[in-house]
Amino acid sequence: MDIGALKRSIRFKMLGGILILELLMVAVYSGILYISVRNSLALNATKAVERSQGAYNLILQGDTKMLSAAMNSLATNASLRQVYADHQDRQKLQEAVQDLYRENKARFGITHLYFIDKDGTCFLRAHDPGNFGDVVQRETFQQARAAGKTVSGIELGKTAFALRVVTPYLHNGDLIGFLEFGEEIDHFDQLVKRETGVDVAVMVDKQFLDEDQYRKTLKAKGKADNWDQFKGFVMVSTTLADATTAAGMVSEEEFRKATSPEYFGVFTRGSRSLAKGAFPLKDASGKQVGVVLALNDVTDQIRNEHSAIWTLVLATVLVFAGSFVVAAMYLRVEIIGPLVQLAGQAKEISMGNVDLKLETEREDEIGLLIRSFERMRVSLKKSIAMLTRPE
Repeated sequence: MDIGALKRSIRFKMLGGILILELLMVAVYSGILYISVRNSLALNATKAVERSQGAYNLILQGDTKMLSAAMNSLATNASLRQVYADHQDRQKLQEAVQDLYRENKARFGITHLYFIDKDGTCFLRAHDPGNFGDVVQRETFQQARAAGKTVSGIELGKTAFALRVVTPYLHNGDLIGFLEFGEEIDHFDQLVKRETGVDVAVMVDKQFLDEDQYRKTLKAKGKADNWDQFKGFVMVSTTLADATTAAGMVSEEEFRKATSPEYFGVFTRGSRSLAKGAFPLKDASGKQVGVVLALNDVTDQIRNEHSAIWTLVLATVLVFAGSFVVAAMYLRVEIIGPLVQLAGQAKEISMGNVDLKLETEREDEIGLLIRSFERMRVSLKKSIAMLTRPE
């Protein structure tokens, strides 16, 4: 086979052009599919982060209502109000409230109960009776004192967040101080995971923590010191079995820019693929003090999407391959074949066979070419006849 002649042929040029065009279409179609799948993954992952934030907020609202209801039952206890109004016997107040505190702790998960004087001095911590006399500066207390009504919100303690509800404490219509209920919210993580299936990790900006106090508190609780795990943040709670997973998958810059629900891409760890994202964590003053990292297992989703992509690409290749074969057959029957036949007939005519009549019923360009050759044959035949006529 003459490769050079093949390359110069119309067949090669036309089929080559069609092949290149179809390969380009396969590449473009595959690219569109890939981008579509990536966008779908990003959209679903972002929705997972938003669901986690929604679940977190719903749990927060539910527990706030629960604490408020528990506080109302305590605030309406007349005998307890009288003991505090007398404001003389702290031990008597502790004895009067301890059963109520234990009941509410067991029933509602309350971990903190404060009696705070009007000037902000802590008169009694029912959960830590030996610690009193300090001035409470927390935002929830400041807001409750300024507004004269119940205020709630989450605030950062020495090592973790606590949900706090503060209300004015009235006796015979007079303000005698403030009641504060608190609940550590480290269990929120497990509730969010149970509701959404998403692993979460609460990351607190180190600028809002005291390093020495943090380390001492962890040591007192028998917990591992993780202060140095991240440069600018501390993981105060997580549902991850392996907390180091988070350390290798999200950068400090990503934490910093999570001022709204954000998706940061997919992280592969072993055989698992995790979509990573975060939403901001704000305290009672509205100040962002950290983020909640959300890790959604998308292994099955990615596997299914890859399978779908390859199936669609294979189907596309088969369709284009079939169309290429059909195009090649069409060219051979409708264009290349007639042209080759015409070339052969033209060669016969050029060799003197002017009686070879060229006929066609085609109305396209090839038909026009054949009829032009036929007119040329007739003209050539007449010319030959005139030249060979006897004088």
